[in-house]
Amino acid sequence: MKQTYKNILKFTIFMFIVFGLIIKLGELFTPKWTNGENQGQIYTIKGFYEMPKDSIDILFMGDSSIYKSVSPMQIYENLGIRSYNYSVSSARLYMMYYQLQDILKYQKPKVLFVDTLTFFYDTKEIESERRKSFDYLKFSSIKEKMIHDDVFESSFDDKVSYYFPLLRYHSRWNEIRPKDIADLTKSHYSINKGFVMTSGVQPNTSGYEYMIPNNRKVEMQDYVKKYFYQIVDLCKEENIDLVFIGIPDKRAWNYESSVLMNELANETNTKFFDLNDKDKYPVDWNIDSEDGGMHFNVSGAIKITDYVSKYIDDNYNFSNCRKEKECENYEKDLKVYNKRKRDTLRQLNRNIEEYDKTITN
Repeated sequence: MKQTYKNILKFTIFMFIVFGLIIKLGELFTPKWTNGENQGQIYTIKGFYEMPKDSIDILFMGDSSIYKSVSPMQIYENLGIRSYNYSVSSARLYMMYYQLQDILKYQKPKVLFVDTLTFFYDTKEIESERRKSFDYLKFSSIKEKMIHDDVFESSFDDKVSYYFPLLRYHSRWNEIRPKDIADLTKSHYSINKGFVMTSGVQPNTSGYEYMIPNNRKVEMQDYVKKYFYQIVDLCKEENIDLVFIGIPDKRAWNYESSVLMNELANETNTKFFDLNDKDKYPVDWNIDSEDGGMHFNVSGAIKITDYVSKYIDDNYNFSNCRKEKECENYEKDLKVYNKRKRDTLRQLNRNIEEYDKTITN
């Protein structure tokens, strides 16, 4: 009998070791999805978990449009308010709904800004983009519900691979480098607080033409509406002031989108802060876009963030914590952030000069 117990114990220990090895190998083989130094999805999501509990007053959510447009560190420098940009590529409302539930386990933001860009898409995100959100989210009952939600249309194999990423990424064995092994134990704390700073430049030659009324048909898909109202309800339950924010983007926004978003905000007694008004919130489309009007570079982001800062200052009564002990980490981060910003602006200026040369030659 004793030998039987010993064998059972050995087998149990062995299975725990195998299970732990599979989990760790899954982390090792999972792509890191970075975007420059200390930037990208892994820093946004894993870095969020490294923030002190209940230390964020304002939260931003959305896709790449907002994570390249709104800088929490600049808001901190302007107003002394702590915020975080928890945005991921191609994020849809149903993705944000689950992310917000997970966020609320760690932070209690008083204001939530949600980027509206993807609200009226008539297609879902591709699986590889979805992975950038799923793979770094800590496992919990929320993630489990997310995995099994039919809205994602995940196959059985996909669902299993969300539990065990090694099944999805095992073919990357020949791409693994020593830095990937080191990455398993390193900090992913985000100095930029989720903001991605870029220096590319490609003018938007059509400017704000996308905002000319044109009787376009714009609608929110039924499967998106469900999560739109659930996010509204969740914010009300948690006493979070919900602000929908429209980031300028000629690719996927237009006048009719703004009209419909205003109607939805009025219907749900929420706010819509529309930055697509060229008279109130001008940008220089010659130098402020990195890709012809779809994303802002660092120059455009500085302008957009200043507009957001003013909106916050005009509508809320947050105290400035820059001299308080609780904000010491932000003060340290701000020094590093501003050096990065100066370096990125210098690179942007060089890129503008190079672009001008290609136009004149």
